[in-house]
Amino acid sequence: MLKVIIRNFGNATMFRCEGRIVFPDAETLRIAVLTHTRACSAVLDLAGVDAIDGTGLGILVSLRAWSEATGTRLKLMNLSPRLEYLLELTHLRPLFAICSVADVFELVCRAFNRSPSSEAEPAPEIPAEVLDETGPISIEAQS
Repeated sequence: MLKVIIRNFGNATMFRCEGRIVFPDAETLRIAVLTHTRACSAVLDLAGVDAIDGTGLGILVSLRAWSEATGTRLKLMNLSPRLEYLLELTHLRPLFAICSVADVFELVCRAFNRSPSSEAEPAPEIPAEVLDETGPISIEAQS
């Protein structure tokens, strides 16, 4: 089963994936990303992914094509050594931008109009979508 937790940070959206990006649940990721198209940047946090198959790789490639067609920046984050190897093996690695935790930290700071190195600044106003009463959005595949 695949669970996708969605968090909005200004004009960036992070999709934290937990579980397996495999048939038939891989479509959950594509639907989650495509239904949150207002973001300028989409970051797929893959730290919680324990398996991916050909369908999952196909979803990643289709999301890359979508990002290029829409002008959305798509980045992958927290690739396991196994997933990194699989992307290298299939010659897909050069197609994707990989970001580090530091890159995401900078992205979040920009979302709050604050530099990561600033000290003693007043707390920024938090965008309403971050303070949504329901908290982060969670989407799970139904098996």
